[in-house]
This record gives sequence, C-alpha cells and structure tokens, in this order.
Amino acid sequence: MGKVSRHVEGRTREARIAVRKKLGSLQSLTVQSRTKKRYEAARQGFYSFLKANSLTLPSKREELDPLVSEFIEHLWASGEGRAKANDAVAGLQDLDPKLRGQLPACWRLLKTWSQNEVPNRAPPLPEGVVHAMVGHALLNNQENFALSLLLGFYCMLRTGELLGLSSQHISMISPKQVAVISLGLTKGGKRQGALESSTLGVVDVLRLLWKWKLKQKPNSALCPSPHKWRTLFSHTLEALKLSDFGFRPYSLRRGGATHWFRHHGSFDKLMVQGRWAAPKTAKVYINEGLAILAELNVPEKVLKPFHAVYRTAVR
Repeated sequence: MGKVSRHVEGRTREARIAVRKKLGSLQSLTVQSRTKKRYEAARQGFYSFLKANSLTLPSKREELDPLVSEFIEHLWASGEGRAKANDAVAGLQDLDPKLRGQLPACWRLLKTWSQNEVPNRAPPLPEGVVHAMVGHALLNNQENFALSLLLGFYCMLRTGELLGLSSQHISMISPKQVAVISLGLTKGGKRQGALESSTLGVVDVLRLLWKWKLKQKPNSALCPSPHKWRTLFSHTLEALKLSDFGFRPYSLRRGGATHWFRHHGSFDKLMVQGRWAAPKTAKVYINEGLAILAELNVPEKVLKPFHAVYRTAVR
C-alpha cells in the first residue's frame, strides 16, 4: 500500500534494465510524487511572493537566504501553517541540492517557529467514543466503516494505511487467533527499506473481522474512496454531537496509542506496536495524549445507546 515501487533485484543484467526502465531514473525516485507536488506548490508560492514584491531570484546561492527568510516571515504574519514554510525550503533544496548548508537563517527561523507555536495535533479518540461511533455506523448498516474504525484504533494505523486496506492484506486462521495485517512499505518502512505489518488480538474485533473477511473477495477494499470515508467520519461525529472536540481521522492512531499505553504501561512494547523508529515521537503521543484525555468531558449520556449496539454486535 506504500507508494514506492519496491522490487526484487533481477538475476540478469537484462532483467534489471527492464525493471529499472519502468521505474524511471534514480533522480525521479528520490522524492515521492505527492511530496514533489507539495514542493512545487510551495516553490510557486515563493516565486509569487518575489513577483508581488518586485524581487528577483539572485544569481548566487548565498544571496538566496535573506529572500527565503523574508518569505518565511511573510507566511508567519499571514497565518499560514509551518508545513508550507518547511516545504518551501525543502522544495528549493530538492531543486538545487547544493543549497544545503546555504540557508542558515531560514532554518533558524523554522526552528524558532516550532519553538513558539505548538502544532494543532489531532486529539486522541477515547475507546468509548470509538465504540459509540462503531455502534452508530452499525445502526446505519455501515459495517465496513465500523470495522475500519476498530482496526484504525486498535492497530494504530495511519490514515493512509487504513484507507488502503483490502481483504488480501489481512491474514487470519480463525476468529480466536491473532490476525496479521500486511501494510507494505509504510511511512516508517520506507525509511528502513522494509515491509511492515500490524497484529490484532482484540477478541471482540477479531470476530467482526472474521465475519467480514469470509464474505469478501481477495481484492475487496475495506474502505470506500478516501473522500467518502472522511465524510462518514465527520458525519458520525456530528450525529454523536462531538464535532466541537476536534477529532480527526488521525485521532484513531493517537487514541489507540494512548489506550495501549494505559493498558500495558510499557513504552518499549508501544514502540513496536505503533511501529515508531524515534522514541521522541512516541513520547509526544503518550504525554500529550494522556494530558488531553484527562481534560476531555465527553457527553456519556449521548453515547450510551450506541455503546449498547456495539456490545450486541461483538457478542
């Protein structure tokens, strides 16, 4: 489900030439197409800024730093997100690799930005809210959507990983044994050059997953189009009167991480479950997630009827 077309090296020179011809040049493979589009959009924003201020690109690399710094200040003052500033600097360096080390003032501004503005991260979904969302989905005959919420939460899947799942990626022997979910080259797997997987051992969810898999063809997708799935997610929160809490699809992964840490209390075990390479990232999930959950005041009376639907479904 990863976007990288990874292949096994051919046994002969001719076989390698044929496969590599389809993949394209190494230069074209250094950055994923989706990232390239982001970089291009950010660069165009920088060029538009120069044009609007009657500025021109300098002929010397060392003269570019103050101009890009002005652009970053402009983004800050205009209320833009830090990601756009990061993409602008990274996009310029991608276009001209020799710019690396030539933009010290830009990177200093980006660091200052990160120190003074906390990212608006998706709050973690509590387990009870996920169960209520599943109950609501089941009442509306949205079985696939209900199952996707449970897998996203308990397997701590990234949104893209979840939306790319199909029946062939799920290996099960019985509804009583751990299921293995093949994730291919995920965001973290690409950095390590290795395929990744996740496991599911929650008995209630295993029963639902087994019933679903028995009815599916190998290539049957779990989720509809990304847009339709996100719409279902949003509408479900609205129906449960939870729109004001700021939950987003990524809240499933963050909520799952917080849930499992509270369940077993092992940071090392969580690192493996969540497939994090950097302990710093996992610590942010846990520390911030626990703090947010402590302050959430979810209306339990509204969720209670849907909890009953969920409990009936997983018996």
